[in-house]
Amino acid sequence: MVSSVPGLGDSKIAGRYRVLRALGQGGMGTIWLAHDELLDRQVAIKEVLLPKSLAPAERAEALQRSMREAMAAAQVRHPGIITIHDVVVHDERPWIVMELLRGRDLKDAVLQSGPWSPEQTAELGVRVLEALSVAHAHGIQHRDVKPANVYLSDDGRVILTDFGIARLEDQATITESGLLIGSPGFIAPERLRGERGGPESDLWSLAATLYATVEGCAPYVGTSPMSILRDALTMPPRPPQRAGALGPVLMQMLAREPYQRPDPRAAAQLLQRVAAGQAPLAPVRQPGAAPARRSKRAPLLVAGGAAIVLAGGATAWALVPGTATPPPIAKPGQSQVATPSQTAPSPSPSPSLTPSSAPVTEEEAKFQAPIDLCTLLTAEQSSALIGVKTGKLDKSGCSWAKRGAGLGLSVIRDTPLSEDDPLTIDEAKEVFSNRYNSRLHEAEITWRWGDIGMKKNIKQKRETAKELTGIGDEAFTAERVSDKGNVEYVELVFRVSNLVVEVDYVNAAKIGDDAAVREGALDAARRLATALKGTP
Repeated sequence: MVSSVPGLGDSKIAGRYRVLRALGQGGMGTIWLAHDELLDRQVAIKEVLLPKSLAPAERAEALQRSMREAMAAAQVRHPGIITIHDVVVHDERPWIVMELLRGRDLKDAVLQSGPWSPEQTAELGVRVLEALSVAHAHGIQHRDVKPANVYLSDDGRVILTDFGIARLEDQATITESGLLIGSPGFIAPERLRGERGGPESDLWSLAATLYATVEGCAPYVGTSPMSILRDALTMPPRPPQRAGALGPVLMQMLAREPYQRPDPRAAAQLLQRVAAGQAPLAPVRQPGAAPARRSKRAPLLVAGGAAIVLAGGATAWALVPGTATPPPIAKPGQSQVATPSQTAPSPSPSPSLTPSSAPVTEEEAKFQAPIDLCTLLTAEQSSALIGVKTGKLDKSGCSWAKRGAGLGLSVIRDTPLSEDDPLTIDEAKEVFSNRYNSRLHEAEITWRWGDIGMKKNIKQKRETAKELTGIGDEAFTAERVSDKGNVEYVELVFRVSNLVVEVDYVNAAKIGDDAAVREGALDAARRLATALKGTP
């Protein structure tokens, strides 16, 4: 029996779920077979094990986040996403009660039967992408898409497991303890660079999963986890050899930068063509894609720095080549009901890689309560900046506006969940990094600002972001220019401790004098950052 709690077998969780036996390990926790005595059915329960290195306050926060994240994931209903029945706290740890599945995961299927054909791999990709798109529409990212988390049910379902759980593991480690959760070869490059990532990161991980399915090995393999992660940061993936028409599609989806990858709809169309035996289409990029300079921000993978926990197997896995006979994938309309049974145990996680130096204690986050943005400028300051004395509070923040001129101020967050909770400093750094990297290529922007008299949509080119110094802890600006090349709109983002703020500045009276427009935005940002630093 796999047991992290001696004598857990035949005990009860939350007075309702009688634990029968351990089924194996899954990510950062143990999977148990249990009987729901209230509804008289068998279920799977994941005992989420939080890192032992967490301080009491960090553990309490991680527990609260895990509960919220799992509850949010439980709201997603789709046959391709594992159903979460309940979320409970037992022995001061979160326990996730899930449906019990019969079948095997994709990793075991390929290990036992060999690589799949390009057509069936593409069909699998369409099904998984559909489930991911539903989750993304609910604001949920998986963050740990890999073969071991794609389950092939005996009734033909293709099911993503560890939904929400992977997200809470990421937040309970990378933001609190400097740990990175994931499996080498399946973590998107932007996440390795220290960014929180987004749906495009899940798309990259899906492509890596499909690559392993059709090729028999992950897109990055090496002699150690560190070498695999290093290659994923610095090198393109090895061109696939067995993928046929699927190969070009996988290489597009595995592009280094998120904006270089096809969007989910385009990716689905590409996969559908391959599944139908048709030739792949020409490369499809996201709108506005252009070569981007590399961010100066340091990656999380630093020798002797951040510790890296590689859940689900810390070494590269090579799959057995051969002629595959994968299980049939159910078509829409077929039975989608899984029969409860025991699942095969998964390999135990490898030990974590410990840093060679002691962890650095993070400075205390400055902002623990919402900030009234309208109070950051005095009437004299706002009047000098924009000619308006009183700010208008709205959902996004505060704005000072008159005809032809406007100053907007808003707090930036990365997630629709937990809006009332303060960010940690690490989370704020990731939010800033994500926004900065999203502005590293030119794009056509459509905007309007009714309060300053611009009620019709205006199309302008947004220039590449430029880093700034002397404003807050870090800052950048991205300008929107007219057809004549004049700067008309300045977007300036800066971070002070655990708060990320966006300043939007327009002043029609200064158009034609780019330096004056820029200085107006910079002056506003400097005053705001100074006010925030002085906030008690």
